[in-house]
Amino acid sequence: MKRTGLHLNAIAYEDEYILIVDKSAGISIHPTVNEQENTLYNYVENYYLKKNISSGIHPVSRLNRNTSGLVTFAKSPSIQNWLFHKTIIKEYLGITTGYLPTDEGIIEASIARKEGSIIERRISANGKYAKTAYKVLERYRNKTFIQIRLFTGRTHQIRVHLAYIGYPIYNDSLYGSPGPQRRNALHACKVSFSHHANDRLLEVTRAMSDDLRKIIY
Repeated sequence: MKRTGLHLNAIAYEDEYILIVDKSAGISIHPTVNEQENTLYNYVENYYLKKNISSGIHPVSRLNRNTSGLVTFAKSPSIQNWLFHKTIIKEYLGITTGYLPTDEGIIEASIARKEGSIIERRISANGKYAKTAYKVLERYRNKTFIQIRLFTGRTHQIRVHLAYIGYPIYNDSLYGSPGPQRRNALHACKVSFSHHANDRLLEVTRAMSDDLRKIIY
């Protein structure tokens, strides 16, 4: 069985249609040229084998390798397509660099790919519309603990938007202080949407991981 570095209670929610996994930081969603085994896809594949589940593995949401939190998988292409057309509320917990002065705010700024890079994004009037809301939970001398809600789902949206207002995510080497890639202080803590089976609201939450708590406590 292929190894994975996820914790034992990584399954946050499961039914016959959907699987939601609490991803650890440092793990990619899919296998890549450089990492074939220690991925979230491998974890779900192994889980299905252990539980004798014959469903497919169809990602509905994604997180960067160095971000932790909830990732949703559909168990069939039809459910994946159905979820792609639903309004999914996604909330995060994050730690910014600096003392963010406003208690809450909304950032609306279009995001585009940065010229010459296949990874980095930037604010651009020619980009795709993006909207992020934040609320301050706690302030420290040189860090701010915030709750974040996404209204759109652009690549690196939270990281780009917070860097744009001058308070990049702590440990973000791409949009904050340059350096080797590290664990971003960002955790996808909540996902909610109307369920396929009964149209009732499904809400799944996971607390911030211990490695992030050590940064602020």
